Amino acid sequence: MLRKILELDLDPMTDFEFREVLDLATSDIKTNHVDFGKRTSLPELIAIAEICFRALKRGKGD
Repeated sequence: MLRKILELDLDPMTDFEFREVLDLATSDIKTNHVDFGKRTSLPELIAIAEICFRALKRGKGD
């Protein structure tokens, strides 16, 4: 479900890219939300995952 939502706004992604995006988003949420006792809503998760995907693509030089 999350992958389909992200692909509506962004480019299609490979399985590897999706796993990387999930790992980056999970790390971000743990660091910036869980450690401060905050909850993450679905819209926040989508926004974080989109930022992670764009950063991943930028890092690859695409």
